[in-house]
Amino acid sequence: MMNLMKAEIYKLSRNHTFWVLIGVVTGLSALLHCLVITDWWLLSGTEFDKAGLSELNALSAFTLLLYFNFIVSTLAAFYISTEFRHNGVIKNQMMSGNKRTNIFMAKYIVFSLGSFLVTVLIPLLTAIILVLLFGQGDILNVANLIYLGRAYSLFTLQLLSFTAIVLLIATLTEDSGKTIIFSLLLSIVMFAIEKFITASFIKMLYEHTFFYQLSEVFTYTMTKDEMIQSILIGFLSLMVILLCGIFIFKRKEIQ
Repeated sequence: MMNLMKAEIYKLSRNHTFWVLIGVVTGLSALLHCLVITDWWLLSGTEFDKAGLSELNALSAFTLLLYFNFIVSTLAAFYISTEFRHNGVIKNQMMSGNKRTNIFMAKYIVFSLGSFLVTVLIPLLTAIILVLLFGQGDILNVANLIYLGRAYSLFTLQLLSFTAIVLLIATLTEDSGKTIIFSLLLSIVMFAIEKFITASFIKMLYEHTFFYQLSEVFTYTMTKDEMIQSILIGFLSLMVILLCGIFIFKRKEIQ
């Protein structure tokens, strides 16, 4: 398992798409945070505003499902899906005596790590660094740091479920373009359910998915019960999706 993970980390570090995404996200994050901090972009009404962190309002753009879906699905398309082509990468891994479960989990762990770096860590670190450089570090008091820690910890748990379902899509489609398209279609459907569906039963089901929790975890005031519910939803969703992914990968014909 460790050798598989080392191999996946090596492949990820050599993946040009991964480095392009890092560059694009870093530049975009720096630009948006500069615009917010210097009042060129008057963004208000966010949960960061309610927490007294208006200088970090640009972070709300990086928590939108359609945004990080595009980032994560693009990474999956050019890091995971391409290995199902005729280069025999996955076939060689199995011929080397590795269990399919270990292969799948190694790809999932490294893929999730790369997704976390691009969608969470870089925007957050960029925001904190720019706030400090602009002399507004006093907003990073203990209470605000606790809020950020709680919100992003819960967000990361939900993101792990999302990376698992994108990896599942990439495994099923075996195609870069289809991985991106189907991932985006899934996000659009969830967005439509959240914004336009009024049926109470469907609303109730949606509010018990990790898709709903991806935005709900940034609520400034969350009760203990709400946090426990978020953890349970994220953990159970992750387990179910991973089990489905392993089941499909074990039975998949590898060319």
